Amino acid sequence: MNKTKIEWTDYSFNPITGCLHGCWYCYAKKLFTRFHKSFEPIFYPERLKELDKIKKPAKIFVCSVADLFAEWTPITWRNAVLDTIYQPKYNHLIFQLLTKNPERIPLELEPKKNIWIGATITCQQELVKMGFLVDRWKGIKFVSFEPLLSEVNPLLLCYDIWKKISWVIIGKLTGSKKVKLEKHWVKNLIHDCREVNIPIFLKNNLKWSEKIQEFPNLIIKPPLKDEK
Repeated sequence: MNKTKIEWTDYSFNPITGCLHGCWYCYAKKLFTRFHKSFEPIFYPERLKELDKIKKPAKIFVCSVADLFAEWTPITWRNAVLDTIYQPKYNHLIFQLLTKNPERIPLELEPKKNIWIGATITCQQELVKMGFLVDRWKGIKFVSFEPLLSEVNPLLLCYDIWKKISWVIIGKLTGSKKVKLEKHWVKNLIHDCREVNIPIFLKNNLKWSEKIQEFPNLIIKPPLKDEK
């Protein structure tokens, strides 16, 4: 587990690495390829104990270079990770899970205040993922519009679903000139968030004139002595 430069979290926690989605813009695959590492899914059960090192409240990005709910992630791997983060001794940590397959979030997952689950959405056609996220996860749910590849209009198309989202992240495509981000794409999303009071986190790569880096209103306390 490592400290990360991702602004909206503190640590990346990767007991599983590798992904088969094949997204052309994937930063993780490029990184693995650069260092001649396989990007095939691999499980490292010994890494599950790394959470014991974090004694103070922190935000943890779970499986930042994998997809816990993808169809190729074995249920045994997925359950091992979930069983770990659900342990009471980690109640002082906020676990942030991000997936491209919210339709595969297990319906039996109990909501927990320190577990946030999000869906990655890059364009208008992917807004359907919000419906799956809202249907299958009753805890804090967020949407990551990164990389934002086109204009999206969630408020107009799916208001009843949109107002149930707890948090929105917006970021641009980096390392490629294939898509040029238009300012009005971001402005429209900011407007749609403000209309239903969704906290917004604008990534630094947007170089936005106003710094907007909000989080859901949640305070996580340090662990009790009997929880360590």
